[in-house]
Amino acid sequence: MMLRMDDVEVRPWRDGDDEAVGTSPRDPVTGRYFGRAIGGPPKADDPEAANFAICHVGDPVGRIWLKPGARPFEVGYLLRTDEWGKGIATRALTLVAQWLLGQPGVERVVLCTHPENVASQRVAERAGFIRDGVEAEYAEFKDGSRDAIRFVRTA
Repeated sequence: MMLRMDDVEVRPWRDGDDEAVGTSPRDPVTGRYFGRAIGGPPKADDPEAANFAICHVGDPVGRIWLKPGARPFEVGYLLRTDEWGKGIATRALTLVAQWLLGQPGVERVVLCTHPENVASQRVAERAGFIRDGVEAEYAEFKDGSRDAIRFVRTA
């Protein structure tokens, strides 16, 4: 599967992409609003929970994934800080949401953000997601909070 919009491409994650992207949810800046899921470890045996590279002008600059075990599908993403503010995350999220919503039986896609992650909330809205409420006890965030803002995009 390969998705493309302008100079942004979303493709399956490959060996070596971690090094090329160079950041993760553990990074103090990029991962500032990430947390550990509440309710046990994620289901690692979910074959539909794909991981994708976000590429800008052919180079991997981020990651977008489907949360294992989450139905409706829940999408998450991260992007290198030097690529922030260019619309790359919005285009990648739009591509993946459109692709998912085109699959049989998929009627909605969910995205959750830390309440203070206003930039990610704007990305979600620009990608066609609508604020849907609060997901209580969503994750143990690094700042000690546990609730997330939930966004939904429907077919």
